[in-house]
Amino acid sequence: MTNDPANLSSTTHTDVLIVGGGMAGGLLSLLLADAGFSVRVLDAGPAPVRPSGESAPRVSTLSEASHWLLRHAGVWDRLDPERVQAYASMQVWDRDGTGEVRFSAADAGADCLGWLLENDHLTAALFEAAGERDTLAWHGDTPVDDLTRDGDGWRVTAGDRTFSADLLVGADGARSRVRDAAGIPAPARDSGHRALVATIETDRPHGGCARQAFMDSGPLALLPLFGHGGHRGDGHRCSIVWSAWPQRSDELMALDDDAFGAALSQATGEVLGAARVVSRRAVFPIEERHASRYQGRALALVGDAAHVIHPLAGQGINLGLLDAAVLAEELGRARAAGLPVAHATILARYERRRRADNLLMQNAMRGFKLLFERPEPAVRWLRNTGLGLVNRLAPARHAFMHRALGRAGDLPRNARP
Repeated sequence: MTNDPANLSSTTHTDVLIVGGGMAGGLLSLLLADAGFSVRVLDAGPAPVRPSGESAPRVSTLSEASHWLLRHAGVWDRLDPERVQAYASMQVWDRDGTGEVRFSAADAGADCLGWLLENDHLTAALFEAAGERDTLAWHGDTPVDDLTRDGDGWRVTAGDRTFSADLLVGADGARSRVRDAAGIPAPARDSGHRALVATIETDRPHGGCARQAFMDSGPLALLPLFGHGGHRGDGHRCSIVWSAWPQRSDELMALDDDAFGAALSQATGEVLGAARVVSRRAVFPIEERHASRYQGRALALVGDAAHVIHPLAGQGINLGLLDAAVLAEELGRARAAGLPVAHATILARYERRRRADNLLMQNAMRGFKLLFERPEPAVRWLRNTGLGLVNRLAPARHAFMHRALGRAGDLPRNARP
């Protein structure tokens, strides 16, 4: 399926060509179209469709900043409120110790700390919104075959069609073909973990609280699904992201559903009572990447094409959406100044605004992972003491919440009310 307005269907050239129709690429396409650019999206996968019935296993945590980006782009109101779960508190604890910290939206002067929703739900809403933009064409089932420099821009071949653009944007994931075509290094770093994802049902309701238990083998997140009174809205369903060493994840995948539920209940200390898996389980490796550059000649990278971090804090998609918003803001600045869309100083400014902040988050997540997987008694004492101090000191809690809400860093205008 393709969203291709009549005024773009007869031309192959656009101001911007985005390879990748995920969440970051989708948001970028809307923001650029709204700013008056002609935009084309090429995505290898089929046109996204809203999930129905049981919840999909892959979900994302959206920050306050991401919420405002989607609202300004006219996407938030397209989301089905019965498939979006707000959470107003967080509980983080050391499963092998005594340290614990709790965060509350009220402490941050916010209504909630974030929202949980299915990835497919959001990408489908972005695709639907794209169909209402006259200067935006979105092509699904369109894998890219070749990317080459074409004068001051780029030429992209996909099947029997060839497209060109003044600016090429790679939003095509961790193994980005756009990044490779530009010769930008982004070596993979094996985190040593695999992530097991599934939907579970628990005896006690989640109460709109996002929970994360740290164990020597890796972190386990219990993310609340769907609102009270909504779709299956009794508040007993959670999405889990269980990061563990490969041997442990193999063991967990080999268990039948009953045995897996028992293992999960034990790992969480039955914080929500007994747990039962109610979906298929999936597992995928966790790699970290960070591109040496976010831009090149008439080219920019956003989202996972630019950086991949450990999912333990659920910040990957929020960083990608901020990439999209900052790039759109800088390209709008270029247009207002009468500069070409791919002007080198504009792309360099985008890189300066995003790369350092993303690298800081990536290093912080790596540090958390290493701290909690160390079994030495002295390290365990240090982390439990640290969690206790954060829990008792309001300024420390506020600093953590400030970043989790997406209020830190050089934010684009659309990331605020």
